[in-house]
Amino acid sequence: MKMLYKALKIAAFWILAGLFVCSVSRLVERKDSLNKYHDFMELSDQIDVLFLGSSHILNGINPVQLYSEYGITSYNMGKSGGMLTESYWTFMNALDYCTPDCIVVDLWALDRDYQYVDVMNGVEAEDAIRNSVSLLHTNMDVWPLSRTKIAAVNDLILDREIRKEFLWDFSLYHGRWSSLSQEDFLKTEERESNDYLLGAEPRRELLLHPHLSQAGEGTAQTLPKETVSLSYLKKILSVCDEKGIRVVFTFMPMVTSWDTDMQAVNTGTRLAEERGIPFFNFLPHETQTVIDYYTDMSDETHLNVNGMRKMTSYIGGVLRDICMLPDHRQDAAYGVWEERAARWQSEEIERLCNDADLYAQLGAIRSINASALIFLRGDSKALHDSLTRRFIKQLTGSSVIDEALSANGPYLLVRDASGKNGGGVVNYEFGGEAQPENFDTLLGETTYIGLSDFGAVYVDGNYENNFLDMEEHYNAEAQILILGQQGEVIGSLYYDTDWKAEEDGRF
Repeated sequence: MKMLYKALKIAAFWILAGLFVCSVSRLVERKDSLNKYHDFMELSDQIDVLFLGSSHILNGINPVQLYSEYGITSYNMGKSGGMLTESYWTFMNALDYCTPDCIVVDLWALDRDYQYVDVMNGVEAEDAIRNSVSLLHTNMDVWPLSRTKIAAVNDLILDREIRKEFLWDFSLYHGRWSSLSQEDFLKTEERESNDYLLGAEPRRELLLHPHLSQAGEGTAQTLPKETVSLSYLKKILSVCDEKGIRVVFTFMPMVTSWDTDMQAVNTGTRLAEERGIPFFNFLPHETQTVIDYYTDMSDETHLNVNGMRKMTSYIGGVLRDICMLPDHRQDAAYGVWEERAARWQSEEIERLCNDADLYAQLGAIRSINASALIFLRGDSKALHDSLTRRFIKQLTGSSVIDEALSANGPYLLVRDASGKNGGGVVNYEFGGEAQPENFDTLLGETTYIGLSDFGAVYVDGNYENNFLDMEEHYNAEAQILILGQQGEVIGSLYYDTDWKAEEDGRF
């Protein structure tokens, strides 16, 4: 009995010690990976689609919007700088938790011909190697130790010492004590940095004056050999064949591309035709109408939030119509997805009501399908700004804003996205001086008077209350009122005379 008691005490000691070390390890490790994949771990049994790829996918597809519009459940597994070797192992780790109906794989970097992220091509600077390893931690730290994780680490990392920091990350993060913050002590769902967008990371910058620079010679060729990336793409396809998972290929938009990108597209096209896989190439070409490179790019190779909205909506249609994925929005079991969609809509509306950036404001009105009143006075710099007009034409689908410019203004748009007028969006537009007959909007019976130097919007015969500010903001280049579902004004933004048009850069 004494021996048994002693053995039990020793076992209890080591169990408690192990639990302590695990707790401390969780406390000191970087939270990037936990924040990105927390919802995946919680919702994996309900996920229909996984998005695999680099930052092009990471910044290009919003799973919360996808659910909000189509009821399709998905997770964005994209990673900054991610190669197809990493996508393969991300996929394999994910399969330990779920078997999706479909995966969407982006083919950027199909030309890359290296396996180890701590070696790369063998000519990169030390900083580039360290960054590559650090980014891999974002995709790997969250996965508990398993056969799959061990295989992934051994396959992606050559240096045995670096492998150790992936297999037991306490060896890497134990020195973070001095940099711990309050968020490190919170539960994942309580952290402000928690990713509620199901893996996606929207970019809100706008690339001004994009210069479309596309591949030249060699664009009709495929890759000259089977690269490491191509061989890992084929591994992904083999796993999907075995498990009955459908596949969609993409090549996400880039303002600038090179011959190797087009060779990757051509190689992907050939592989897709051989395997019967839908492939959507969004590099600039005659039939690419989804993305506007002048309003939808964050930089030369990444979409901004405007482009993300358009791309998500388009891919959602593909997944619904081609892959026949179900709509879960009426299923009570998917309440968490509904909560994410409601939070996304709420936070985007709050951002919309406080955004000081006119271009971002106009893009966001369309992105979240908001109702709004937009007024540009006759000599407004905004009216004469080509990019402002481009954003407004995306909102309306008409050229009335150009007619307003020809008439030297003013311009009024009342955008009703409430769905109360038979569903869909209804636009009321007026360009040039106008005093139309009263018309019904979500505001009520609306009266509009538009003169080159004056504008007035009255509702329900109340001529004492002009919805446009012709006093304090009389000289505003643009006035935008964000409207709620009942026509109430929930945000008022005025872009005054210090506003700079896109020709002068951002304001």
